[in-house]
Amino acid sequence: MKFFAGIVCLVVVGLFGSILFMGPPRLEQFEEIGANETAFVVPLEGASKSDQGKFMSVDFLEEAKVATKRINIPLRSQKTGRLPGNFKWIPTVKVIRVDRMPVTREWTSDASTGTNTKSEGLEVESKDSIGFNVGINITCSVLEDSAASFLYFYAGKKLTDVVDSNVRGRVQEILSREFGKRDLSRCKEEKADISSTVCEETREFFKSKGITIDYLGIVGGLTYEDKEIQSTINDAFVAENKINIATQDFEAQKINNEKEKTIAETKLFVAKKFAEAQEAAMAQIELEIKKIQAEATLKAADKWSGNLPSNMIPANAPLLFNLGAGGH
Repeated sequence: MKFFAGIVCLVVVGLFGSILFMGPPRLEQFEEIGANETAFVVPLEGASKSDQGKFMSVDFLEEAKVATKRINIPLRSQKTGRLPGNFKWIPTVKVIRVDRMPVTREWTSDASTGTNTKSEGLEVESKDSIGFNVGINITCSVLEDSAASFLYFYAGKKLTDVVDSNVRGRVQEILSREFGKRDLSRCKEEKADISSTVCEETREFFKSKGITIDYLGIVGGLTYEDKEIQSTINDAFVAENKINIATQDFEAQKINNEKEKTIAETKLFVAKKFAEAQEAAMAQIELEIKKIQAEATLKAADKWSGNLPSNMIPANAPLLFNLGAGGH
């Protein structure tokens, strides 16, 4: 029994001594990169003075970008005590990921619409100091070629966070400037022009920072802070709409009247032409009859020798009176 206990002690001491002298095993570490991600492998140590000016510049990050989707992390030992086995394995590089998935946001004043269930409309004022909210729909993404620039400017922040803070702030600035230059009537009339300006300027501003603005536009109408203004505008719209409908009905009736007049004039013209045609036909017939009569008279004249018939009965002759009076 003592012999067995001694063996166990020797084994335990051997294992403990082995740990003290050999240290922890070196286990490989890997990082898996998603299809929608771009990875950068940045050294955590070993930079010299000559490298400091370039360190974490866009060019530096571009060179640190890797195409592989599985990265083997290099390790080195770090002493943790006096004995040979007192150390641990630490990585010598850091893998930084940039998620390139597009991000869409809809900032509206209506809690039932938009990306979040709260009022997120952008507040602006017109030149005549009338406040209202503007809804914005925007889609942003990071292209593969722009991932290094995005990482440099935003230091590992997610695109969603950048859109909700930096991009939104820029959009707010341009909207305030453009609506602030116009009175309320022009704000409503030139909303499409303002939307185009905001899109162009925002796209140009963030292009150099690695963000692509795929789409940006104003959505919905202008939501006024003063409910009475909104009510007045609604009433004016209803009245204007009624006037437009009445005007359209009047114009439609005018068109219909002109149509009926044209039809009546056409019928009158046809009737007149028909009557003229009838008269012409009757005149033609009379002319034909006279022509026939004239031809018959001419033919009879050609055949007459100038002598009267020899058996002509004198006018009022008794013979004529006795015919049919009972005699034979």
